[in-house]
Amino acid sequence: MSLDLKSIKPDHRIILGWIEQGSSVLDLGCGDGDLLYLLAREKGIKGQGVEIDEQAIYRCVAKGLNVFHDDIEGA
Repeated sequence: MSLDLKSIKPDHRIILGWIEQGSSVLDLGCGDGDLLYLLAREKGIKGQGVEIDEQAIYRCVAKGLNVFHDDIEGA
């Protein structure tokens, strides 16, 4: 399946260009995991997300992503 770059958010498109094939990526505040999913699919990265919102974590897990539940801004 070919990737349609026009369907990707502009910031995600830029990051996709920066990341090398097979890299390790830590996504702080990963939200629904759209960026991690894109990088895993297109670049074969090993990714880890961190997110505070439980519903977003469930959506990440449904995409097969690894994500920790934590508050990166908390004391």
